[in-house]
Amino acid sequence: MFRIGDFSRIARVSARQLRFYEEIGLFGPAHADPQTGYRFYRASQLAELNRIIVLKDLGFSLDQIRGILQARVDAAELHSMLLARRNEVVQTLAAESERLRHIETRIAQIEAQGKLSVEDVVVRAEPARPYLSLRRTVASFSGARALLGELKTHARAALGSATGQLVAVAHSAQFESEELDVEFGFALDASAAASVREHPVLRLRELEAVARMAVCVRVGLPEDAHLVTAKIGHFLEASGDALAGASREAFLQPPDPQRMHESIVEMQFPIRRA
Repeated sequence: MFRIGDFSRIARVSARQLRFYEEIGLFGPAHADPQTGYRFYRASQLAELNRIIVLKDLGFSLDQIRGILQARVDAAELHSMLLARRNEVVQTLAAESERLRHIETRIAQIEAQGKLSVEDVVVRAEPARPYLSLRRTVASFSGARALLGELKTHARAALGSATGQLVAVAHSAQFESEELDVEFGFALDASAAASVREHPVLRLRELEAVARMAVCVRVGLPEDAHLVTAKIGHFLEASGDALAGASREAFLQPPDPQRMHESIVEMQFPIRRA
């Protein structure tokens, strides 16, 4: 058996932590000498201590850990619990990573204030085109990416070998990141539109012509679009124009859902003389 100091070195857990676990009745020594008060631990106790450390690192409270230990949860059930908690941690880390990246892009915009070039924005006419689309209100940009995947799945049945440019239409009158009224679809030429098979989910309609469309190219994720819309805002302020309808995003190359950060997209805003 090992005295507490030696056991702490073997277990890589401080003696102070071991004493605390003993005080709260969570984990104690295998034997305590009534004469000297020395505590002795066995190597066989390492498995239980490791279980406590893992549960603690995964965010379980000490009371929850005590309940798990007292319930004598078997290895399979514990493994399932750990996988579920690990997934929660992964999701939290991903959300925090995304939040940090978004903060960084906002900082970049602040630093670029006064350096935004309206020369990046061009105005042109957009003709009407047939548009095979799927429209839905989603709760996040991740939901929008899922909708894009759904569109591609359905489009294979409706379009066959025909292809078109992917265009997203943002129908919301104001921006709301948790309620995106978005329409994804393929802008087609006349021959491709004529070959579209009837489909229960997708809708074939006309993507309206726009006499004056303010256009600026974005490279990267839609979460970073504010870096481009800021340029359009400066352009509108300088030109005296105003927004005049639903904005669009036209992909200049087919997007890869796994590499959306490499997307090259025209952000398009219909405008009118104010």
